Amino acid sequence: MVKRIVALLLMLIMVIAPVAVVSAAEASFAEIGAKGVFVPRLKAPAKSNKYYYSDLNKYERFGYGMPNCTAYAWGRAYEIMGYEPDLSLNDADTWWSYNKTNKVYPYGQKPKLGAIACWNYTTGGGHVAVVEKIEDGEITFSNSAYGGKTFYLTCADVDDYNGGIYDSTWVFKGYIYITEGQSKEEYYQSLGGDVYKVDSYDGINLRKGAGTSYKTLTAIPDGTQIVVTQTKKADGYTWGKTTYDGYTGWCVLKYTELVYKHQKPEAAPPVTELPTVIPEETVTEPQETIPATFDEATFDEATFDESVTEPSEPEASSPATNDEAETLPSFGGTALLGDANGDGKISIADVTVIQKYLAKIGSMSDDYAGRADMNGDGKITVVDATVIQKKIAGLIKSYILK
Repeated sequence: MVKRIVALLLMLIMVIAPVAVVSAAEASFAEIGAKGVFVPRLKAPAKSNKYYYSDLNKYERFGYGMPNCTAYAWGRAYEIMGYEPDLSLNDADTWWSYNKTNKVYPYGQKPKLGAIACWNYTTGGGHVAVVEKIEDGEITFSNSAYGGKTFYLTCADVDDYNGGIYDSTWVFKGYIYITEGQSKEEYYQSLGGDVYKVDSYDGINLRKGAGTSYKTLTAIPDGTQIVVTQTKKADGYTWGKTTYDGYTGWCVLKYTELVYKHQKPEAAPPVTELPTVIPEETVTEPQETIPATFDEATFDEATFDESVTEPSEPEASSPATNDEAETLPSFGGTALLGDANGDGKISIADVTVIQKYLAKIGSMSDDYAGRADMNGDGKITVVDATVIQKKIAGLIKSYILK
């Protein structure tokens, strides 16, 4: 029984342990650095490490190598990312402002693995270090110091506002998140050419032209990555045009290794012109303007202005008088003359009914047609609509003109 319990406990530990390890890995190391896993540097780099002790490191190349916080942090960033970082190449107190001004990498106040921590001195100058571990509420930084130690570690509480530096002349600026900027693929693509790495112990010559007879401008060291924007063949070699240390020239590609092939942007698809959609014609109701004078004998329907202008006075219905309720001459029946829509009053709505009827976009029963025949000529015309308008405007008293 005891053996079974022990076995079960062992199985439980085996199940829980991997989960705990994966959880920690996801929280601390996932998707960081060139290899996809962040490996903290807790020991000094060897003298053979090209990221710190070769011309790959631009500070080393120009005579400002380690011990130096900038040379170390720049090389460490190169080592983490796997390609040349876009960080300031000046003193440490320029790193924060350079990144912020040029919007290269995200930045903030929260420590993250691989981030560059930046301090400025109130007396001038500054310091940079690299976040290597974040465990149990504590940050571990890797450092180097100009004129001091080549490599050393420091620690700080994750909530420490000054990154563990207890000196009033040190002002903590924040963290530069180099692993959250462009991916390696995006970075290489942004360079605008094919990326090669020099693979020659002695390096290769950068010449003024594509050929061995051209003057040598400078030498490109082994391991250096160069961007080739053009190639041509000469003297039995393939040459690449590139820029290095401020010189633009040509170098032999035989002693290099292709790292990245630049992808030409895809051509935009042709724009297909869409057919013009003509909206259906909207039928507007013809309206009529009441003429200043009305003479039935000389009225010409063909030239009559059919825009309607409503009377300025508020519309009101009038009770039928004996004059208005008369026997209709052609259609028979007794009704309110002019009430073309049968609502028991005379208004501009009756004019609209007549207009629709004449435009053949509305119908009218015999009863209503009889009411609309204002001049008693046995037919509905624009004259009838005009008479109603004149009546509404008070220009005439009788509805029937004979």
